[in-house]
Amino acid sequence: MKAVQLLRVLALAAALTGGVQAIGLSQSQPGHDIDQKQICLDCHDLSDALSSRVSHSPVAAGECTACHNPHVARFPGLLKQRTAPLCVSCHSGMKRHTTSANSHAPVGKGDCLACHEPHGSANAGLLGGSTKEVCGQCHAQVEIWSEREVQHTPFAQGRCGTCHDPHSSDHPALAKASGASMCLPCHQMNSGLRAAHRGYPVEKAACHQCHEPHAAARSGLFRESIHSPFGSGDCGGCHQSATARNPFSTVKPIDELCGECHDGAVEDSRKAGFPHVSAGGGRCVSCHNPHTGEGEAILRQDLEQVCSRCHDPGGGKSGEPGRYSNHAEEIECTSCHDPHGGQRPILLASESIELCRSCHEHQHSSRHPLGEDFRDPRTHGALTCLSCHGIHEAPADHLLHATDDGVLCIQCHTEIGRPPS
Repeated sequence: MKAVQLLRVLALAAALTGGVQAIGLSQSQPGHDIDQKQICLDCHDLSDALSSRVSHSPVAAGECTACHNPHVARFPGLLKQRTAPLCVSCHSGMKRHTTSANSHAPVGKGDCLACHEPHGSANAGLLGGSTKEVCGQCHAQVEIWSEREVQHTPFAQGRCGTCHDPHSSDHPALAKASGASMCLPCHQMNSGLRAAHRGYPVEKAACHQCHEPHAAARSGLFRESIHSPFGSGDCGGCHQSATARNPFSTVKPIDELCGECHDGAVEDSRKAGFPHVSAGGGRCVSCHNPHTGEGEAILRQDLEQVCSRCHDPGGGKSGEPGRYSNHAEEIECTSCHDPHGGQRPILLASESIELCRSCHEHQHSSRHPLGEDFRDPRTHGALTCLSCHGIHEAPADHLLHATDDGVLCIQCHTEIGRPPS
């Protein structure tokens, strides 16, 4: 049958059936309704979603084609569009979150399904689990905080959304507000609260400087270690008086103030040939919390988190696994690097050969030559462990710079790669 004749037959059939189109189920005309849910459920088992406490409204209405094309589609699951544009087409209020400069990582990637179920859920907002469970999938600290004895009430109750916006925020850590304005709606300012803070105007303070907002080891949500002046209540030893114009400013520049007690560390960092930027620049509080902190060094976070805030190859800031954790897990950054600076590049605590042998004492002890007497023909510098191995990341096992031993070796031993004469 010729094409023109076929078109005429189809047009006649459409006229006789009242113009019903067979292009898509969603295009059915009144009087010719199709039970989309029943047709889809013949093959797709959605019994769990349909029996869930919360159903996605198109699912509840049986409108499968609101999201899916029943025949063909460019996207997985026969979705009509990519996930984020599809969700925003109904949830229009979400559009501002997808373009925000400070968006939650899944929102920035358009991965709505990282947190939400598309059909039905036992949890409000179609979350894939309780709020704490969903957050804990990416934020490993949730499990750590859950084991601590003293927990902030919203965290203990799994109400992360009390303080954080799950999609985007103008404040760090997706907080809904900054400073005390976050805390004061629940912790009302009164004479008792002011007296507990030695009369300082805490309504203008950053509460998280002293209190851990999720869970802590001490009552009052104080972190594990307490700076001695803070613990003794001697706020005036570091800060201006409570009645001063700028009561939270320090009585001296930070490095001078810290040097009064920690003169060795501060002075060594100033004289270091390779100073740590924070220490050498007098920014002690970049790493240390002057009130309460983690570990003996009153760090702002645990050691690896503190380091990865700046030394971030895609880890600490993005949430993706970083290269700096690939060396043996039990080794801390300060096992190899001097945190305040030293006389060696990349802040190594000692010469690289000596440093590596402190753990790998059986390696290269009698085989591969190392040291100043042997030169790397590529750099003309001394042969060291780093000539063949990376410290944090490398493409091959044992942190070798090449996946093929031969390829690595002939970079120096060029005669190996020559054809026989």
